[in-house]
Amino acid sequence: MADYEFPPDLIEAQRAYDEADRRVQEVTDALPSTQEVMEGAMTDEQQEQLAEVREARLVALETMNRHPWWGQQRDRYAAKMALLKAARG
Repeated sequence: MADYEFPPDLIEAQRAYDEADRRVQEVTDALPSTQEVMEGAMTDEQQEQLAEVREARLVALETMNRHPWWGQQRDRYAAKMALLKAARG
């Protein structure tokens, strides 16, 4: 794998996405079962909370994916794998 020099704000964007994704998982884990949701067991507060954390995750993903650094990369997949390693390492 090629060596990459990541801008600090891109590494931070990856970390922000990871955190937002963890938060979405926490919220979905706390929801009633799918069957219960279909029967109306999901409250308005739960729906709002889920929408909020999903929106935060989407914003984090867009921030990361729209970073100008990506335009300089020949192999975006390899660069993404290296970014994940750098951000999580």
